[in-house]
Amino acid sequence: MKNLFDERLNNALANINIDKINEIRLRLNKVVIIFISGKPYYLADDGLTNNKEKAIVVDREMLYNVIKRATEHSLYAVNNQLKQGFLTVLGGIRVGICGEVVVEEGQIKTIKNFSSLNIRVAREVKNCSLPIFDILLNNGFDNTLIISPPGCGKTTLIRDILYQMSKHSYSYNVLLADERFEIANCFNGNPTLDVGDFADVISGVDKSYVFRSGIRTMSPDILVTDELSTKEDFESVLASYNSGVKILASIHAKNIDDIKSKKEFKQLLENKVFKRYVVLSKTKGLGTIEAVFDENFRCIYV
Repeated sequence: MKNLFDERLNNALANINIDKINEIRLRLNKVVIIFISGKPYYLADDGLTNNKEKAIVVDREMLYNVIKRATEHSLYAVNNQLKQGFLTVLGGIRVGICGEVVVEEGQIKTIKNFSSLNIRVAREVKNCSLPIFDILLNNGFDNTLIISPPGCGKTTLIRDILYQMSKHSYSYNVLLADERFEIANCFNGNPTLDVGDFADVISGVDKSYVFRSGIRTMSPDILVTDELSTKEDFESVLASYNSGVKILASIHAKNIDDIKSKKEFKQLLENKVFKRYVVLSKTKGLGTIEAVFDENFRCIYV
């Protein structure tokens, strides 16, 4: 992480335990905000502070230094990622980017005049899925949906489920649609985060491509993806279900009732596509497993 920052930010970060950082928010002409275990703090020259007046203020040079370092001084080489609003950095780091989007003839060409960066650090939490692992794999893996508000650990849980499958010798062929490089965090084609020995990873492309072509070419037993959201995502899940491929996925939602209210999800509910629903929160810290429900929404773990 230190390779991303200038001397001032590195000196400030040296006064805190960077292994606990989830996010660093840099907004032009605003103060630096650090999220540790999901809680926000200001960053001052001498470390964390609750005093906004002491906090470091982000200037344009500070923002652009991070971009230059994240791209190894070559924006052109990573423009395909940049157009999607993020950059992937070695070590499980993703930099989300806001700025002025350049559109030509209806196509996004790039982003310029950067205004905000969200530096997210992916953390492996080995064994976090063990409390529910046997429930998910009791009679062989069946379609599972992780339900979670943003920032509650759904990606971390998915990653550990894959790791545990491999560790416990469940030799399912897994096809991982890692659209935003968050689950495996591939860098130059190599996963930097542990997704087990049986995962094939396609990164940086929309889920529908992976569902459509990856199933034909890789013959997976399980297809894994994060953050179902679009109509095309739900249609792809249903098509995969009908073809016999199992699904492990996540969705942004508060709880089961929130899922039931989503219009796009209606067909998946009617067909009882998912057999397990895992609900996460951060009531007891990030990644709190609130409950597991079956396809009839009966609670089978709490």
